[in-house]
Amino acid sequence: MASTNPRDETARLEARQGEFDTTRIAPAEAPVRSPWTAFLYILEWYPKHYPAEERKLLRKMDACLLTFCSFMFFLKWLDSSNIKNAYVSGMKEELELYGNEYSLFDTFYNCGYLAFQIPSLLLLSRPRIAKYYLPTMEVLWSIVTFTQSQMRNRNDIYGTRFLLGLLETPVASGTTYVLGSWYRPEEVFKRTGVWFVSNNIAVMFGGYLQAAAYKNLNGVGGMAGWRWLFIVWFHFLAPSTAMAIDGVISLPIALAGFLIFPGLPSSAKPWWLTPAEHDLAKRRMVNAGVAPSKELSWTIIKRTFTRWEFWLGLVSYTFFLSSSYPHGQMAIWLKDLAAKYPGAYTIPQINTIPTGAQGVSVFTALLATSLCMVYPLWSVFSIVQVIYLTANISLLVWNIPKGYHFACYYLLGVSAAITPILMPFINMALRDDAEARAVTVGAMLTGGWAVFSFYPITVFPIIEGPRWKKGYSVNIAFICGCWGTFLVMQYLYKKSEKKKADHMIREVAKDEEDIDAVGEKDPSEVREYATGR
Repeated sequence: MASTNPRDETARLEARQGEFDTTRIAPAEAPVRSPWTAFLYILEWYPKHYPAEERKLLRKMDACLLTFCSFMFFLKWLDSSNIKNAYVSGMKEELELYGNEYSLFDTFYNCGYLAFQIPSLLLLSRPRIAKYYLPTMEVLWSIVTFTQSQMRNRNDIYGTRFLLGLLETPVASGTTYVLGSWYRPEEVFKRTGVWFVSNNIAVMFGGYLQAAAYKNLNGVGGMAGWRWLFIVWFHFLAPSTAMAIDGVISLPIALAGFLIFPGLPSSAKPWWLTPAEHDLAKRRMVNAGVAPSKELSWTIIKRTFTRWEFWLGLVSYTFFLSSSYPHGQMAIWLKDLAAKYPGAYTIPQINTIPTGAQGVSVFTALLATSLCMVYPLWSVFSIVQVIYLTANISLLVWNIPKGYHFACYYLLGVSAAITPILMPFINMALRDDAEARAVTVGAMLTGGWAVFSFYPITVFPIIEGPRWKKGYSVNIAFICGCWGTFLVMQYLYKKSEKKKADHMIREVAKDEEDIDAVGEKDPSEVREYATGR
């Protein structure tokens, strides 16, 4: 008979604790990699310990889902960088933007973004809608980008930025939710890193694109070089026919999304998966503890608001998003130097030199998300924050050697590693409730962008730049706030997972005792118990 001795039960529980490890993301069956070779996880996309059919499924998901989402995110940031590159390449002077208009570009964009954030995430969490919702919004976004080449004044800029922010919500915020629905925890960090760095690659590309437009097209067709950033002229069309570069690139990709984007695992089977692969995709997420979507009801409010992940995730991401503002403002410093020392930097140099920070972002994000497979999340996160904090403190001091000044602006690029660590972590922590996960991710981005919408104009007003004493002081406090909140979340997550593991082990132990007890009974007693007689 199964033992009922408390000491025996305790021993059984302790013996099984090794099956549940909350200190590392890699699953128990994965080969244990040395901390000295952890960076090799960058190359390990399809682990050998996976069955062949699962590796094939991952390849298809990466080729279709991840590639599509990364391309669309790339285009969002190409557009965002284009408006900033245009500002330092002649738009400021042509449209007479001598006040805080530059800061308001982001404010109006963020207002549109936060206005539709949570509704957009909830729509994306609906299996029947998700498959078509994101591509539809992308088509509309592409159409609006066409209009940017005809902007005449600040009001035109404000209007288009608001609409673009609203239409961007499914890709910017919804992608982390979608990736967390298709990829297991040990897979999603690396892929979120790849998705996120597509924005840094876009900023780099935008800088070189603006430099080329200014150098080769300034004055062509009676238009300033910055306008050509939004225009591609086809000589085989009528001279009046012009199209926005963003729109030309994004519209075909957005239309392809109707064929490629799969929605959620519980959506209708995409054409590029076989029925067996689609079943495997759904089954493996259930096995990983990722709950499928349920019917929407008012209980979602209670379920979400009683989770620590909601409140701490909201605070942490709000701190981070605002503190990330200095990353990308190097061009303002270079333009100021060019004004003080004529000939120091040309317009093309002002556009291309800052792209080095984006290169740092790409490298850091890919490396950090791979290291998360071996090292505790808090340690990787802390190293990133220490580097970012050091750069901000140095820029607050300001009077530092010029070479170190350049280095600090480049080191701001390490902040790109925060989102691909923080967002997958929240998705992982809330994997047991799809609706709470959608609301939490939406709330994090809404809260973050709500503060960020007025953060630049109040903390980093352009008229005080590039030496923002107040800005860097506040930024340092926000970095510490994000860092501290994340550490608290790590403690609560480990405590929560241990509680879940203990409950699971006790249930397993109880089942095993029941099986042992049934095995010792007379067969006739078992039949009577099974039939309820």
